[in-house]
Order: sequence, then structure tokens, then C-alpha cells
Amino acid sequence: MLIKIIFMNSQKLVHRINKGALIATIVFAAPLRLLAADPCPEEVVRTGLSFCLKSPLAFDSIEDLVTGILNIFVIIATPIIVMFIIYAGFLYVTARGNAEQVSKATTALTYSIVGAVILLGAVALSAIIGGVVASFR
Repeated sequence: MLIKIIFMNSQKLVHRINKGALIATIVFAAPLRLLAADPCPEEVVRTGLSFCLKSPLAFDSIEDLVTGILNIFVIIATPIIVMFIIYAGFLYVTARGNAEQVSKATTALTYSIVGAVILLGAVALSAIIGGVVASFR
């Protein structure tokens, strides 16, 4: 009986993993098709039923796409980090010596600084990797 339960649970797990892998493939690999070269050049004479899918993205390579996504993330995250730092300062001011409130403010400030460091680290890592890749070309 125990073996049957373990077997059934492992089948459910495999089904979930397969389903997750399929979803991940669709979400992450399907947009890469849009980055391919122009699938329908204008000089080709078309006969019959055909269609053309042009990329709505203004990026020529995966590097440019990742850099664009990172830049958007930086633009969105920077004001959020600033607001959390201001919030932590407000918590410090309103704590008035209460140890629990000061601890909460310290935690909020620490998390906002850690978030800022992670954001700066991502930008720096992107620049370093981009430089290394460019040196191999």
C-alpha cells in the first residue's frame, strides 16, 4: 500500500514537472522566435496563402534584449528603493526610542539597501559580461 502511494505521488510530481517544463519552454523560448532574421523579405514573390510575422521588438540580438529588460527594471526599481529608504527614515523618526519600532525601521532600511546593492550588482554584472563577450568578437 505504501509503495502504491509513493508511486502515485511520484507520477503526480512527474506530471507537474512536465507541465512546468512545457510552460517554461513556451514562455521563455517562444519570444526568441521573434528575434530571428526577417522571415519574409520583400523581394520574394509570394504565391498562394502566406503570411509574414515581423518582430515588434527593436532589438537585434539577445544581448540588446537583456540590456533593454535590465534598463526597464532599473527605471522601475530605483524609485521603489528610494521610497523604501524614505519609509525606513519615517519609521526611525516615529519610533521615538521604542526598541521594537527601531528594530522594524532598521530591518526596512537594511532590506532597501540590500535591494539597491542587488540592483547595482545586476547592472555591473551585465556590463562585465557584455565586455567579456565583446572582447571575444
